[in-house]
Amino acid sequence: MNLDPRPHYTNAEKHAFYESAAKRFKAELRLRGGTAAVHIENKNDEVFWWKVLHDAYPQGRFRFISGSRSISGNMTSGCTQCLQYRDFLDKHFWIAIDSDYRYLSEEPDIDAKHFILQTYTYSFENHFCFWKNCQRVTDACDANDEPHDENSSEAELLQQMQASTAHNEANTVQPEEPIVDDFTFDDEDNSTNDFRNGKGNATDDDNDELDEAATSRHDTRFDWKFFFETYSRQVYPLLVWQMYLREVSPDAFPQATFHRLITLPVGAHSFENNGISVLRVLKIRCHKFLAHLKRSYPDADNTWFEARCNAMGVRRDNCYLFVRGHQLYDMVVRIGARIHRKFEKEMLKELCFDEYEEIRKIKEDVLSIVAPKK
Repeated sequence: MNLDPRPHYTNAEKHAFYESAAKRFKAELRLRGGTAAVHIENKNDEVFWWKVLHDAYPQGRFRFISGSRSISGNMTSGCTQCLQYRDFLDKHFWIAIDSDYRYLSEEPDIDAKHFILQTYTYSFENHFCFWKNCQRVTDACDANDEPHDENSSEAELLQQMQASTAHNEANTVQPEEPIVDDFTFDDEDNSTNDFRNGKGNATDDDNDELDEAATSRHDTRFDWKFFFETYSRQVYPLLVWQMYLREVSPDAFPQATFHRLITLPVGAHSFENNGISVLRVLKIRCHKFLAHLKRSYPDADNTWFEARCNAMGVRRDNCYLFVRGHQLYDMVVRIGARIHRKFEKEMLKELCFDEYEEIRKIKEDVLSIVAPKK
């Protein structure tokens, strides 16, 4: 006896359902007029994609679809739901998704030729965290203390992001399941206070060097370039290991463990000395886990994968753009809030177009669809 209450659909039924939905989206676009209907992962993504599309193609009129019915009849959001439409896309109907690890894993057919836009960074949040954008906000906040505008589009996005996180995760098809592992970082172990004292697997000389570098900046402002470059240098070896082991031994370094590694404690004084307290915890964690991997896999050679990552734009000074955006964004806004109460709202106002390769690639993708070269 089959006790599973969920209906089961054939591939043909799924194909027909999503084909019909795609036709409806295109028909609605024709009635309303516009350049393209763009199915995005959820409502939180809309401000980012609107800014990108408007910058790439200012004359365009785009209709965003932030969620749609699954074949079972539920309103559904997320990347998996977007990709249900991949066989029915054309110049009038696109999808726009976070890359996650698809770009670095070179997943096939996720490109503008197939009318799929991607962030190239892990997610859209990484773009708002680009160091020049954070520095712009810090400098502007220092110079100008205007009252908070609760009716701005950025304030509205903040409310959406804060209110809908749990809802979106619950309604995303195939959410990431938590993975329990037995690895403990020093600062997660209540029996040790080593991380608070700047000790751990990083040597005292390492920490002294980090302290000296953080406090030797000539400007009194928070130096986001220094912070992100230092952050990236610590995380880079483990990002390469994580991506490498995903291909050769997926269970060896679970993605959840990597996400836990970069979920960092941010306290009341974390903005002092260019974030030295956060960077120190990260360095100790990275040293410890890197040593664990080298002991566990002494014969592993990931140099070929590192070369591949380098060719795709992942470097020691910018890999913060390729780690999970949720953890990065949360850390940045918590540090930023210690600098100025308006930090997060101001950070969402602008993007640094044409300043770095990953956002230039999106613009090139948009133009290749709306204005293909002859």
